[in-house]
Amino acid sequence: MNEYYTKGDTLFLIEQSEIIIQKCVVNESTEYHRHRFIEIAYVDAGNGTHEIVDGPVLPVEKGDLIMFNPGVAHRFQVTPPGSLTVYNCLFDPSVLDASVSRSDDFINIVYDFIFETSVARRDPKPYIFLNNAESAAEIVKEMFREYTSKQNGYTKVNAANLMRLLIAIFRLKRSDGASGVDAYKAAIADSAIRYIRTYYADNVPCSLLAARAFVSTGYFHKVFKEVCGVTPTEYVQSVRLSEASKMLLETTLPVSSVAGAVGYSDVKFFYELFRRRFGVSPGEYRKNAGSGEA
Repeated sequence: MNEYYTKGDTLFLIEQSEIIIQKCVVNESTEYHRHRFIEIAYVDAGNGTHEIVDGPVLPVEKGDLIMFNPGVAHRFQVTPPGSLTVYNCLFDPSVLDASVSRSDDFINIVYDFIFETSVARRDPKPYIFLNNAESAAEIVKEMFREYTSKQNGYTKVNAANLMRLLIAIFRLKRSDGASGVDAYKAAIADSAIRYIRTYYADNVPCSLLAARAFVSTGYFHKVFKEVCGVTPTEYVQSVRLSEASKMLLETTLPVSSVAGAVGYSDVKFFYELFRRRFGVSPGEYRKNAGSGEA
């Protein structure tokens, strides 16, 4: 049974909830292709090159690992009579969603860190390339054994192994000097920002945001301030007040209801924060908007 199908030069997974593990011996150069899923390729033997359209030509050898985001056109090249032995882990990004709860976003942080994504620029880096990634080899090979034997529970085992593999890649990339540390900090802050923007009306203590990132509260507070220029509490207040200003303009809800809707049960405190931010009271802000002065 085929695990994916092709349209033009693009590969699609037949079953998006499946994590596919292949072992391929590449005896001749492959054609450029792209796919609608994530691919992690681990080179277990041989020498050759890897090429990306409009990108670099990278020499590859045993121990190298390449991880591609969807849509990246690429191919392996070998020089006859040489060959490459490559393990491929293929999965749709949606399989990560099932493993992440509202209170635990660590895997998303790992993924964002690996591809250096950001809230402001949601253009993921197309690929990463790691030398000396032998620490990931045994995980990939264990996944291949599980996938090919298909014993009871193999899908659950490989879902857990995928998390292990991503964390192994995360650790390898994080050790990449200052750039790795900066990307890690940005991933922590970006994850918190997304959570705050979604759940700003709830209680969002710094300890919760830190726990979701699997870091201490003190370290999280320091990182967030360093990356964002404000404290987590100040950021929550900014989002709440921005949402409140929109509600004042777009609804006829009483000010007390607007305050409650954005997370403030103390209306007096809401008035103080709003006036500090906008220079007028919530009622004056709404009135000025109606008169064209806001």
